[in-house]
Amino acid sequence: MLKWLSAFVLLIALLSSKTFAEPSLWESDKLEIYSATDLNAISPILDAFRIKYPHINLIYREFNTQELDHAIRKKALHDQPDVVMSSAMDLQVRLVNDGYAQPVLNEVVDTLPSWANWRNEVIGFTYEPIVFVYNKAAFKNKTVPLTHESLARVMRTEDDFFAHKVGSYDARRSGIGYLVATQDEVTSSISGRLQESLGRARTKVYGQTSTLLDDIASGKLLFGYNLLGSYSFAREKRDDRIGVVIPQDYALVVSRAAFISKQAKHVENAQRFVSFLISEEGQDVIAKKSELVALHPDIDALVSPQNVRDQTINFHPIPLGPALMVYLDDSKRRRFIKAWENALLSIKRDPSNPSN
Repeated sequence: MLKWLSAFVLLIALLSSKTFAEPSLWESDKLEIYSATDLNAISPILDAFRIKYPHINLIYREFNTQELDHAIRKKALHDQPDVVMSSAMDLQVRLVNDGYAQPVLNEVVDTLPSWANWRNEVIGFTYEPIVFVYNKAAFKNKTVPLTHESLARVMRTEDDFFAHKVGSYDARRSGIGYLVATQDEVTSSISGRLQESLGRARTKVYGQTSTLLDDIASGKLLFGYNLLGSYSFAREKRDDRIGVVIPQDYALVVSRAAFISKQAKHVENAQRFVSFLISEEGQDVIAKKSELVALHPDIDALVSPQNVRDQTINFHPIPLGPALMVYLDDSKRRRFIKAWENALLSIKRDPSNPSN
């Protein structure tokens, strides 16, 4: 009898402890996000969500695009973060196609542009043109290229000016770099010629936008090709050493894509967060307070520095959907990367010259 009573008392103590008491309540105050978005750029959105839902403990982990994809694939489904966000739209679509996501259950999804929603499982919440960035001092007495055609031409005719002074993403290491490089090939008939011009200029390749922008601002580089507009516009606002151009012949548009994990531990909070991203309130925060660009941007404001009207620019949003997985096929990717390397990196570098 005494043993039974002791066991009963121990059970009551355990059930009343923090470890065992109402696990659903203890778990419901959390939200874990894995993201390939700079914390500084997205902080105003996270802060606004915390103000709206002060009881939720939001945990944010930052990766680069390829690291994020690898991290998700290494984890078992039951151990996934609640929400996954990345500008590498193709990698996000592949994760969703492979069964890593569940639908967003909010009617606001129906208001999204068709290109920003696939199966209600992965949704785009930003509108980020892919841009050219240049060092203003270097181009003080020169004409800034405003189209892909003019850029390809001027890099051929003024090769001394551009040599070792152009930067772009490394399509081998950067998920967003691979996405925009492949979409360039899909969209433009001169992508091959432009890649050859970039190779002739000894283009330097980078894994991160911030480092690229730093080098353009300092003058180490004079020109940046195919950079994310959101980060570039934000830097331009606070650094008058650089200028940003939205190419006038066509401008690819990336939308940061978010999905809720199939077995999210805090699914209600995940639904709240993703719905907030695409709500009128969330989009207003993105537009007015963050370094990102909202889904329905003020195009006139974006293009006003280059003195053109929005209808003179062919904006080309990249649609979320299975077509993005074409270039993720292993053999297709190997062939593309080999051609990319042959065009951009095939010219022999002098190992004694650190500027190569």
